[in-house]
Amino acid sequence: MRVPAAVLAAALALPCAAENIVSGQARAQAETWHSPSPARDGTQPRQAIDLRWQVAAPVGAQLHGSAGLRHDAAGTGVRLFELALERPLAGGYATAGKKVMSWDVGYAFRPLDVVQQEDRRALYPGTLEGVPLLAWEAFDAERAVTVVWSNPGHGKAGQPRDDGALAVRLYRQRGARDEYAVLRASARNGIEAGASFSQVVDEGLELHGALLAQQRHDEWDGMRWQPRTGGGKALAGFTWTTEGRLSVLGEAWVDRTVLAAQRRNLLLRAAQKLGDVELVADVLWRRAGRVATLGASWKPDAWLLSATWRRYDGIGSVALLTVERGF
Repeated sequence: MRVPAAVLAAALALPCAAENIVSGQARAQAETWHSPSPARDGTQPRQAIDLRWQVAAPVGAQLHGSAGLRHDAAGTGVRLFELALERPLAGGYATAGKKVMSWDVGYAFRPLDVVQQEDRRALYPGTLEGVPLLAWEAFDAERAVTVVWSNPGHGKAGQPRDDGALAVRLYRQRGARDEYAVLRASARNGIEAGASFSQVVDEGLELHGALLAQQRHDEWDGMRWQPRTGGGKALAGFTWTTEGRLSVLGEAWVDRTVLAAQRRNLLLRAAQKLGDVELVADVLWRRAGRVATLGASWKPDAWLLSATWRRYDGIGSVALLTVERGF
């Protein structure tokens, strides 16, 4: 999960780019599910068109965003995923609007992703939806600081991601190691503090880990969510990549904010790239049952054709076919 400082700096410096950019993708999918109860089995087709843009604005600012048209059995609708204005301010860059802001190391689980709170195990991640926020970022060759006020004016909402919160992230590069620290305050969880790292051991091996401590959290008691004192999340993992484009991922994590049967997890994943083709298999073990996934994708130029199958022990399985074209 290593992000070189030069790449980080380039990403943070986007607001000073003067180029106007418009891109997008069209997507068609079919999802099929099977369960012990055949009456619940079925197939659902859906289609989507997404547009992304970046437009120069006065005084060195940039307006960027993304929106999508969605059609499925429930109907047709338009969704705004991102719309944010960024401009230089006080030696850094200020952002106001709706923006995707994913943090932390990790692949299947990210303890320090306290703003975006992305579902890293989705069968198809799709287009991420940003969070309403005010933010300020500054960086140099080896360090970065980000301050975020997410969902301004909100208190405790229906979902943790929608809570009003103030968060700070510090980043530092020390040779082959990236280090992160996060502090967040919200009505739901009180104070949350954590740290993470990503260490490149050699050309093929990377190690990463993260730990988040919470003042309090919500816990399901079988009837409703109840506030509990304490809480936390932890992750340890590695990635190993060969010259033959075989990659192996191993991660173990604990999440005290979810149901007891889902708290302790162990994931092993292998992926092999063969030209434009990628084959993937992974297994997730937890007390709630094993989850196995197989996938294959083909990406010639602007096209993407992928098929994924996932089996949940004792529950059933789901398959997803995706055809996508970028433009």
